[in-house]
Amino acid sequence: MVMKKAMKKIFPGVSWQNPLLNLVFKAINPVDYLVRLIYGRSGLPLYSIRVRSNGVTKQFGGKNFYKFGNQLAEHLETYASLNKKSKVLEIGCGCGRTAFALSRILENGNFVGVDIDKPSLHSCKQSSIFIRKNFRFEYMDVYNGEYNPTGKHHADTYKFPFEDNEFDVIFLVSVFTHMLTDDVKNYISEISRMLKPGGVCMVTTFLLDRGSQTNGISFPYNEKEHYYYNQKMPEVAVGYYLEFFKAQFALFGLSQVHNTLWGNWRKTEEFQPSSKFGQDVIFFTKEM
Repeated sequence: MVMKKAMKKIFPGVSWQNPLLNLVFKAINPVDYLVRLIYGRSGLPLYSIRVRSNGVTKQFGGKNFYKFGNQLAEHLETYASLNKKSKVLEIGCGCGRTAFALSRILENGNFVGVDIDKPSLHSCKQSSIFIRKNFRFEYMDVYNGEYNPTGKHHADTYKFPFEDNEFDVIFLVSVFTHMLTDDVKNYISEISRMLKPGGVCMVTTFLLDRGSQTNGISFPYNEKEHYYYNQKMPEVAVGYYLEFFKAQFALFGLSQVHNTLWGNWRKTEEFQPSSKFGQDVIFFTKEM
């Protein structure tokens, strides 16, 4: 946290968009690789790639990258009925944090990852682990003020290039935390279309129902159903209330299944998280 605050003071804005910081990240790559090699994590992406979708904090050596990928995979097995035969779509796969964990569970060809960040996708496509497992990774040319400002399509009208009822499990990790109300509504509509009856969708997000006090961000501004803290670029961090998601999924015949897993991003003494992950996790299932 100290390192992160110091970097924010020296290099304001998103870290990986700063050319000077990118030089620093690339200089760290060889040392990071040696550490990963020692601890059996050499197959993970470069440090300069991991920080693009996972942040700078505690990324060196890949321990947290590996740990949280495994934790998310466990959530999918426990709460989304994921098994080796499940056909899975990850929206916002980044450089493959959860995909690495799923490569030890899913059968060949049963995973598709899509993202708007080309360098992260290139890393996935070059991974020998994913090549052996025949995992697919596809680029989404969708506009996002923070991650893809030159995107051709708009998230509120984007149609995913997949068939109806194609996937057993669909999940999004820290995607709706960067999307505004109309964009999220369209994605939920598309998720509902692509998910098989009986399938499960897992979403991680910032839910404001149990407070939003943190050491880093807050959500003082509101428009439609979303709350945000950066007026110039709202997509930097976005929060919602749980009822918004429940109502939107219900429009398409999906209902919440299992209790919400409350993440550890809040910094209030009276609140006890039910998940060690940094965001809240909710699950929705499609009626049979």
